[in-house]
Amino acid sequence: MEQYLLLIIKKHLLLSTTVYAILFLSSCTPGRFPVVHPVTDGSEQTVSKAKAQEHFVRARDYERRGLQQSAERYYEMAYEMDPSSNVLKQQLIRKYLENDKYAQALLLIKKDRSNEELNRDEKRTVATIYLKMGEYTKAIDLFESIPDKTEEEVYSLGLIYESMGNIPRALENYTIFYNKNPGTLQMGFKIGKLLLGTKRYAEAESLFLQMKKADGDSPDIFTNLGITRLFSGDTAGGLLYFDSALTIDTVFEEALRTRAQIFINRNSFNEAVSCYEKLYQNSSFGEVYGRTLGLLYYYSKQYDKAEALLNVLLTKAIDDYELHYYLGLVYASLGKNDGARIEFEKSISLRNEYDDAWKELCYLAIRENNLDEAVKVARRYTVIYGNSPAAWRLQGYVYSLKKEYSGAIDALKHALKLDSSNVQVWFEFGSALERSGKVDAAADAFHEVLKHSPGNAAASNYLGYMWAEKGMHLDSSASLLKTALEQDNNNGAYLDSYAWVFYQKGNIDSAEFYIRKAVARIDDDPVIFSHLGDILFKKGDFAGALKAYKNAVELKCENQDAIRLKIIEIERLLKSDGK
Repeated sequence: MEQYLLLIIKKHLLLSTTVYAILFLSSCTPGRFPVVHPVTDGSEQTVSKAKAQEHFVRARDYERRGLQQSAERYYEMAYEMDPSSNVLKQQLIRKYLENDKYAQALLLIKKDRSNEELNRDEKRTVATIYLKMGEYTKAIDLFESIPDKTEEEVYSLGLIYESMGNIPRALENYTIFYNKNPGTLQMGFKIGKLLLGTKRYAEAESLFLQMKKADGDSPDIFTNLGITRLFSGDTAGGLLYFDSALTIDTVFEEALRTRAQIFINRNSFNEAVSCYEKLYQNSSFGEVYGRTLGLLYYYSKQYDKAEALLNVLLTKAIDDYELHYYLGLVYASLGKNDGARIEFEKSISLRNEYDDAWKELCYLAIRENNLDEAVKVARRYTVIYGNSPAAWRLQGYVYSLKKEYSGAIDALKHALKLDSSNVQVWFEFGSALERSGKVDAAADAFHEVLKHSPGNAAASNYLGYMWAEKGMHLDSSASLLKTALEQDNNNGAYLDSYAWVFYQKGNIDSAEFYIRKAVARIDDDPVIFSHLGDILFKKGDFAGALKAYKNAVELKCENQDAIRLKIIEIERLLKSDGK
């Protein structure tokens, strides 16, 4: 039975194969076998898109591997194959911007269109590109042309205007942004600080008070209110606000720093110390605050604390030249001159051109009355750092102290070759010339000071007094000294010089008026008492003159022999009048 069934199946298969073969051959050209192709859409556009997709995939792969130039090239090839794809266009723009190819990005976005023809998103992108190119005006024009700006666009406009220094327009945009987002405290603080910068103190205070009302008491708000009061000149009110901030947060850094600065400006170093002790102990920037605290200990004459703290800081920063310098200052104040010398030398070894350390090393020798050693230090400075005007100025200063004015003049000339606009060097050069008797050359030097620093009080006083002492150019001398007094009308030295001009001009009453004001401010200067004696003698007040001359002698005036002769002459006159 099974064999019968197999036979039937084989017959059917053979019949089917024969039929299909006959049908197939009847439809074909004799002698050719047909080629069968898969059914596909063979359009050029489809092929291009497929190729673009391949390039895009390769670009992403190159980008993932950090091969940015290859990635950019394949993005370009992908976009060339499918320029209608917005995705490919945006990817290529992004790549151009990442590679700082702003011109290519602009060309790709705009083509031949004007800025007005761009849509909103394109305007934002192009404006961003203009910002990166530094074309702020173009960026502003684009942002301003966008109707119903988003908060982000308004904020961007504020940033651009602020960077351009147009604070009023920046404030307008920041205020619009803040009014839409009143909970953004940082923006409120930013607006407030810009108002302070434009001296709109009342508006700033009103803003901070509104923030306080809306958000409650906070150390940030109290501190900004305190700063506002400081800017408006109300230091006491500012301190009260800082105290309020510190009541909420006893270690609030900005309040502590600003409060300390107030006391430093007042030379109230002990109060400043208490602020910086908290900053040092509680801030993550403790070591930074420790440096300032060490100096405050020094200025408040808490030398032991300064020494201990600076030594602790140096264990963590042994190569810090400033810390060695500060410690040297402390040792010098404690009379530990050898220790001070070592620390200043360490500071110099770490930074050869550190002028302050060289000066203090010199001053150490000067305080020890060892001017030869001071000269050696100054010469070392010029050898090690010969291109420094400060080095040659220091050498000139030491030579002047030794009264070796020719050496001082040579050193100061060298300093001026290196920096012809240095006001301090010109001043010391003029002083050395004057002391060596070169009055006209000295006057030229002081005129250089006044050229670089118009109205310089010290130079005006020195030149004015030099001429008055010589009895020359008295009107010009009076004008110079008046300029000096306009800047500091309580300066005893300036008042003494002004009195001497009147004395030389024969106006004895005015001379007496100003010399007495000078004595009221400086009661330990032998020159002022010598001048007082001459003025009173000229008025015929021999008793007053005698007393003034004796004070000058007691204060060890330089011309003691001449003053003693005047004293003898007045005593003779008084005895004669007594008869």
